[in-house]
Amino acid sequence: MQLLVLRLDYKLSTKLEQDSKDLYNASNRGKETPLPPHISLFSFDQANPVELSQRVQQWCKTQKQIDISLSSLGFFKQHGTFFAAPVVTKEVETFHRDLYSMISNLHTPEISPYLPGQWVPHVTLINHVPLTVWGPLFQRASLAFEPLAGKAVALECWTIVNNRAQTDWTYFLQ
Repeated sequence: MQLLVLRLDYKLSTKLEQDSKDLYNASNRGKETPLPPHISLFSFDQANPVELSQRVQQWCKTQKQIDISLSSLGFFKQHGTFFAAPVVTKEVETFHRDLYSMISNLHTPEISPYLPGQWVPHVTLINHVPLTVWGPLFQRASLAFEPLAGKAVALECWTIVNNRAQTDWTYFLQ
């Protein structure tokens, strides 16, 4: 599986990594290594990272870094996922929609939650939380959470194997 993701600036990433580690430790899953903090833009069952790169490389050179404000916590029940939710700005929506326009005619199936109109931008803090700890863990997360601000600084393509990300390429935003 391939993911196109927005990577966040160092300060924001460092804080989110610590928050994620705290939740993994509190859920007795401290030995797991979560994916680096990111906002997933698109997911593909099987895409060619080189072809994706060719589609977006020039476009990325004209894209500015995006202001990101993480203002609340959220939860996806289907996957037991706790996340920090960014404010969805016109800038974020336009970036997502324009990127989709460039890659939409690739002949590879996309995973539908990432399509325009269905996409819920989020920064995952912890996945696959057992039902028995949802309440206590959400209480812990909500007490520790403070709104955060930073920037999305890069577009990356990851190949996910065994729940680990291999970075295929990175393009920094201007």
